[in-house]
Parts: sequence; C-alpha cells; structure tokens
Amino acid sequence: MAAPDSSSLPAPAALAAFLRGCERRGAVFAELQCGDADRGDVALAAALRAFRGKAAGLPMADWPVRFWALLVATPQLRVDGPGAGWPGAFAALARPATADRAALLLRLAGGLQEAEAAEVLGLDGAAYRDALARACPRDALGHPDAAGWRAVADAIQQHLRELPADRLATLARLREDALAATRLPPTAPTTFAAAGETPRRGRWIVVAFVLLLVAIAAAAALWWWRSSSGPSVPVQAVESSGDEATLALPPDPEIIVAALPPAEAPAARVDATSPVDPDPDDALLADADEPRAREADFLAWYVAGGSAAQATATEVANGDR
Repeated sequence: MAAPDSSSLPAPAALAAFLRGCERRGAVFAELQCGDADRGDVALAAALRAFRGKAAGLPMADWPVRFWALLVATPQLRVDGPGAGWPGAFAALARPATADRAALLLRLAGGLQEAEAAEVLGLDGAAYRDALARACPRDALGHPDAAGWRAVADAIQQHLRELPADRLATLARLREDALAATRLPPTAPTTFAAAGETPRRGRWIVVAFVLLLVAIAAAAALWWWRSSSGPSVPVQAVESSGDEATLALPPDPEIIVAALPPAEAPAARVDATSPVDPDPDDALLADADEPRAREADFLAWYVAGGSAAQATATEVANGDR
C-alpha cells in the first residue's frame, strides 16, 4: 500500500491536539462499552491509527464524528469482552444491549451532542432517542430513573478525571505511535525477480493442467449423454431456396404392423331360451299389497290422529250449542 504524500497529511500540531483531546474520553468510552479496560485500549489504538490515515481527506469540522465512528466500529466494542464487568456505580451499564449502551456512552463519556451521536451510529434522531431510552437506567418498576442517570453520569465524569498516571502514560504512547505511523516500512523486493520466469512458467503449467482436466470431463459428459440418450435420428443438412433457408425434417419413422392372435373362445354363452334364475325379491315386488304394508305404521298413525281430530271437532261443536 502506498503511503500518503506528506503534503496531503494534516498539520501534525492540529492532529496531535485533536487526538490528545479525544484519547481520554475515547479510552473511558471503550472501557465502559466492552467492560474491559485492556480490550478497550486495543480498540482505541486501532481507531487512532485508522483516523491518522483518514484525517487527511476530511475537513477538521468532520473529525469528531469520523473519529468516534471509527472507534464504535472496532470489533472489540461490538460485543462484550469475555471478562466484561461493570462494578459499582457502572452496574446499570450491564443491562442495555451493546448498540444501546454505545448511544448512552457517546453522550456521557464522549461528550457528543444528540445530532453528532446519532450521526456516529448512522441513526436518525428518532431512532437514536429510542436507543437512548432503552439504555436509560430503570427503577424497580421499570420506569426511567433520573437519579440513576445522574449517578452513572457523575461516576463517568469522576472516572475521566481520576485516570491513574500509568493509564495516562499508556494513552500518550498510543497517541504518539499513531502520529508516528506516517509511512509504512518499505517492502523488500521479492525474490521472484532473481528466479526469472520460473513462477510465471509454473502458473502456466497449472493453468494448462486445469484446462486439460476440464476438457476431459467435458468429453466424458458428452459421451455419457450420447450413450444414455439412445440412437438419434440424423437431421438433414440445411437446404436453401432463394433467400430463405429451411431445415429439412427427418424422414418419417418406420411403423411396424403386427397382426393380433385369433381371439379365444368365450368361457360361456347366454342363450335367450335358457332359463334364468329368478330373483328372490320378484315375489315380493309382484305383491300388490306390498306398498301398503310398507306404509302400515304411517296409515295407523293417520287413522288414530284422524279419529281424535274428529272427536275434538264434535266436542267443540256441541259446546257452542
């Protein structure tokens, strides 16, 4: 990778001052985001180096959003560390999801305004406020806890002010290493030049061998397809008449006609004069009283009902007199 031209690099004093102003907040943000100070310092070092290469193409007004976006995007801060912990006043930070915790810490540890923090996370204002609400400390009933918010904010500010001297020395070293990485170390010429065209010839041998294998596989597939598809009917060559060309149809297939064998004699024949076994229900069907017998229950009910109705009518008529 080519090193950036020294004329396009930002002024060392301006870049150094910006990184010096971000390193302490960035370290605390990274530590509380992943729950591990050492893991957070690894993420901060990666973000400082990445920002050193990106700052040249950005106006200084865009530096804060770009730096924090690089820090949030480091792999170490996307998931909680294996030994993650938020002791004491930071215990409320263990509850939110990683993305929601980042929304909260950008405000409390990073000191960003709402619009800047939303831009860092790639969210609009409403989505950012939703993430901030999810990360807000809650009371026993699940409601937002203003006192808990203030306690976390005060603890973060105190932690920023009271970073130990050895931790500050580590952050300064990370900043100086990032500022010193203006050029990549020159890469030594490869030994391929001394070997002449041996690697190139080797590549061509490999390519030729692969092409040979592909050709053999294609030939085998074609042979298998032809052998499994059965005999094919040859198609006549294209015939042209005038300006139009037509494809001659193959000849009609030969149809083999074979006579059927003579029919066998039937097992039995029915003669019109032969007696037919009578149906056991014929006598019942021929009985003229059969329909009445089937309706005997209905007729009995009807007769009984008719007599009762006639008696009732008679009683009513006598009563009217």
